[in-house]
Amino acid sequence: MTKEQEILTAAEDEFFTKGFDATSTAVIAKKAGVTHAMVNYYFRTKEQLFVKVLDNNVRALIGKIMSLMNPEGTIADVASHAAEVLFDSLNTKREFPFIIQDLSRTHPEFLEQYWKKVEAFFSESIKKHSRMLAEQIRNGTTAQCTMNDVYDTILTLAVSPYLHIPMLRNVARMDEHQIDSYLEMHRKEMLRIIKSRYSVSD
Repeated sequence: MTKEQEILTAAEDEFFTKGFDATSTAVIAKKAGVTHAMVNYYFRTKEQLFVKVLDNNVRALIGKIMSLMNPEGTIADVASHAAEVLFDSLNTKREFPFIIQDLSRTHPEFLEQYWKKVEAFFSESIKKHSRMLAEQIRNGTTAQCTMNDVYDTILTLAVSPYLHIPMLRNVARMDEHQIDSYLEMHRKEMLRIIKSRYSVSD
């Protein structure tokens, strides 16, 4: 691992744990085992370092979502798979949704560069999946709904449990094993809800 990668790893841990405002580049340097001057050499400012960390994570997540652009099966199958991919991706970076939520409130400028890219992606995805959905509704293989409703369901069910983690940890005093159990239970319930909502009973 290069020094730059070590700095990025330390920075991600600090930013995701403390948030942007409470993170210090001096602490990041110490954690990475480099000088503060070296952090500034590679990334110039805390803002540039944060944007690099954010960009790495957003690109990775979008890459996984892009794999769902050519779906097979019913909308219930597609939605279940998409929810699983999103849920499991976030499970490797549990603080990521909370960071995005916090940024949208405190530093929306960090997120602006992604909006057009994400909007373009979802615009094309909605068109493609809407055609598939309309055909399945006509054929009686999928319950009446819209793609906006399906996307909203996936996003809400897959992301919301991770937004609850700070409260579960700091208010409910759950340990990591209890949080793991909570997430696994939610994952099963998420898939049950999606299948129930969009499948057509025989």
